[in-house]
Amino acid sequence: MMQADTSHGDGVAFGLAARAFHWLTVLMLVGSFAVVWSVEWLPVGPARVQAVGLHRTIGLSVLAVTVLRVLWRLVDRRPPVMGASSWQWATGAVHATLLASLLVVPLLGWAYTNARGHPVLLLGIRLPSLIFKDQYFSRVAIAGHEFLAYALLTLIGAHVAAALWHHLVLRDATLKRMWRG
Repeated sequence: MMQADTSHGDGVAFGLAARAFHWLTVLMLVGSFAVVWSVEWLPVGPARVQAVGLHRTIGLSVLAVTVLRVLWRLVDRRPPVMGASSWQWATGAVHATLLASLLVVPLLGWAYTNARGHPVLLLGIRLPSLIFKDQYFSRVAIAGHEFLAYALLTLIGAHVAAALWHHLVLRDATLKRMWRG
C-alpha cells in the first residue's frame, strides 16, 4: 500500500508528490496546446503527422499522470482549503471539474483517433481501441474533445485567477504551498 506524502509536515502545504503531479500536468498541458495550435501552420506532410503524434503522446501522458494523481489523492492527506468557507464549494467544484476534464479530454481524443480507423500508439506500443471505426462518432468525439479542451482552458484561467487573488489580494499562503510546499 502507498504511504501518504508526509513531506508537507505541518499539514498546511502540499507534499512533494502532489506538487510534482500539479506542475508536471501544467507543463504537459502547455506543450499539448502549443503543439496542437502549431499544427495548423505546418504544411500537410510528415512534420504535421509528427506534430499530431506528439500531441497524442502528450495527451496520453496527461491521462496517465491524472490517473496517478487521482489515485495519489485517495491516499494522501490534502491540506485544508484556505479562504472563506463560503467559497469552499467553488474550490471543490473547480478542482473536481479540472480533474474530470483531464481524464475526459484525452479519452475523447483517443476515441476520435480510433473512430477515424487509426490505432493509438504510446511510445511505439499500440493501445487497445476504445471504439470501432465510425465516421459519425469521430465527428462527435472531436467536437467534444475540442469543446472540452477550451472549457478546460477556461477552468484553468479561473484556477490561476483564484490563486493570484489569494496571493495578491488576500495575501495568504495558497499559492506558496503549491509552489514550494
